[in-house]
Amino acid sequence: MTPLHEQFIVEARELIQEATEDLIALERGELAAERIDRVFRAFHTLKGSAGVVQLPAMALTLHAAEDLLAAIQTGRLGATAVTIDLALACLDQVTDWIDAFEARGALPDGADEDARAMTERLRAALPKLASEQQAQAHAAGLGRPDALPDWVSRLFQSQRETIVRHIEAAPTELFALSYEPRADCFFTGDDPLQLMRQTNLLALEIEPREPWPPLAELDPFACNLRFKAIAAGNRADISNVFRLVPDQVRIFPFPATALGATEAARPDDPAALVRAVLAEQGRVLRAATTAEDLPGRVGAAARVATNSLRHMRRVDLAEAVETASAEALACADAAPLLSAIDATLESLPPKKQNGTGGPRPMAAPPANKIRDADRPAAGSLRIDQARVDALVNLAGELAVAKNGFAHLARRAEEELGSHELARAVRREYEALERLAGEMHSATLQLRMVPVGQVFRSLPRLVRDMAQKLGKNVALVTRGETTESDRTVVDRLFEPLLHLVRNALDHGIEDPETRRAAGKSQTATLLIDASRAGDRLVVQVEDDGRGIDSAIIRRRAEQRGVLSAEELAGLSDQEVIDVIFAPGFSTAAETSEISGRGVGMDIVRTTIEQIGGRVAVRSQVGIGTTMRLDLPTNISMSRIMVVEAGQQVFGIPMDAVSETVRLNPDRITHIKQNDGFVLRNRVVPICSLAELMNLPVRPRGSSDMRLLVVTEATGKIAALEVDAIRDRLEVVLKPMQGLLSNARGYAGTTLLGDGRVLLVLDLKEILP
Repeated sequence: MTPLHEQFIVEARELIQEATEDLIALERGELAAERIDRVFRAFHTLKGSAGVVQLPAMALTLHAAEDLLAAIQTGRLGATAVTIDLALACLDQVTDWIDAFEARGALPDGADEDARAMTERLRAALPKLASEQQAQAHAAGLGRPDALPDWVSRLFQSQRETIVRHIEAAPTELFALSYEPRADCFFTGDDPLQLMRQTNLLALEIEPREPWPPLAELDPFACNLRFKAIAAGNRADISNVFRLVPDQVRIFPFPATALGATEAARPDDPAALVRAVLAEQGRVLRAATTAEDLPGRVGAAARVATNSLRHMRRVDLAEAVETASAEALACADAAPLLSAIDATLESLPPKKQNGTGGPRPMAAPPANKIRDADRPAAGSLRIDQARVDALVNLAGELAVAKNGFAHLARRAEEELGSHELARAVRREYEALERLAGEMHSATLQLRMVPVGQVFRSLPRLVRDMAQKLGKNVALVTRGETTESDRTVVDRLFEPLLHLVRNALDHGIEDPETRRAAGKSQTATLLIDASRAGDRLVVQVEDDGRGIDSAIIRRRAEQRGVLSAEELAGLSDQEVIDVIFAPGFSTAAETSEISGRGVGMDIVRTTIEQIGGRVAVRSQVGIGTTMRLDLPTNISMSRIMVVEAGQQVFGIPMDAVSETVRLNPDRITHIKQNDGFVLRNRVVPICSLAELMNLPVRPRGSSDMRLLVVTEATGKIAALEVDAIRDRLEVVLKPMQGLLSNARGYAGTTLLGDGRVLLVLDLKEILP
């Protein structure tokens, strides 16, 4: 795939997303005039880009959509759900084509049929416009695509001699074409005259599309021309010339025998036709201006001349021309062949005179002057993602090297005390730490993208689902400019998708139920993104029916998620958390939207995989809020280095709530396990050494116990450790080789002294 194609795919996806957003906003009546203008520009740019990369089916479909949007723009159609559905369906079709183009470099088989079907759907919404266009086409002689319009015969008769002479000299296909440029074609980069000059014209007629107005009222920037022509060549080449304006041109096969052109126009004197061909070859040779194109002109002229003479059965003259051609090529001079052609013309019978004049050549239009508009300097630069990732990795390695330098600085202070060398090492370390921190922060900013990229895909989802479910929903988004790591934002889409679908299907009531409950018939779904320290917080809030813990208890028991005894020991908030359990669903039956019990499970699993947490808050009859607490970047991890069983481990700081030291009298033995009460919550205690199958350090009955309170998978627990050594920012490397499938480890990193530190995955090791 070429860079042009790659750029087309990226820009096309952006335009589709922008047009989708504006269409949905247009349906809601938001800034209608401005929105429809933006949508129209997006469709028009898409159409032009499709033509540039040779996708005529896409260009034709988008042009039909432009007609629909133009009708909305001028007030002939309203921005109703039906018309917006049609425009969105067109964008869906274009999206499918772009996916196929990205995968295989071409549109899928049957794209022409799909384009025709979509065009018909779009045209069907414009009965009046369609009838007007049909009437105009009939007036122009374009009513039936398989019939030759009346003007073709008239144009043929006006240039009969030229056309017949051409097909006698070089038999080829003929086509009649009618090209009617749009009135605003100059503003869209079209040059009608230049397009016509790119075809092999044999006859041309230019007429006004509409009667010319008085000179004082004439708009010089509006095109009011219609071109009618007969051209030689093949249909593919002619279609390629007009590939960017396929909707404005009609091409008709024009066999000469259809009008009896060959027989009717054959001259009575065959020598007259040969004389004309030879004279034309002389003009071709005299037009040669450079040595590079001379051999081609000599060869072509000699072949045409000898073939004409052999057709006339003048073999002697043909052989003389061939000899002169070889001499001309040998001396790189057209003079010998020109002399032979002139001598041949003199030896042929004189041409009979008639009153038919040759065609007058069409004057070349003045060069089209295109002046580039002043543009501001580019505000952004597209960089391959792999390069950014490589730079971030290098910055991470620099952070690791900085940690090693810190270890050396401490050793220097311990061994040299207040020696000048120790102080110099400390100063250099502090400078390196500052620069490495700034560099790492700057490189991480390259990966930061706004969460609005994810939010942009949700209005279409909400609209389509609300229509399918028969509910009225207003989507409100806030904090679209809040930034987070690209990986976090990319992984955020699937959880948000399930949360939105769950809110629409389970949370929000139908209009009748809401009216009976004294609520507005239109529900509000709020998606808000914000920063809380170095964390990204995304909330999905609806004002629906809320979550009834009694229903959750009943469904959980029916589905076998929890037993009745287990449910009896849970508070209402803990019962609500059961919605995240695998296989749980409150839907009475499975539908294409919900009922399989996997959506909320995927939400928690995906969020926890990127170091986040999920919390839910709900009130019956008031609504539900889902809170996603996420890291702003995952390239660097903050860890706590702890010691247990005479070994050190890393614990992700995201999972650490707090650290506490407890007297033995605060610890209670509960169900064969130690635990304590922390702010009215019972927290079980787990020995990290025992979990890792390491020897436990002996302790006295009065020794204080050091605990790290953690939260993972929605459960709270305290890890008992021997010591807390450090807190670091590190780059985690995944487990590799034989350890790639080891459970219980999030990855590895290097300490300052070169030792490998295992970072634990608490979700795996906590019982």
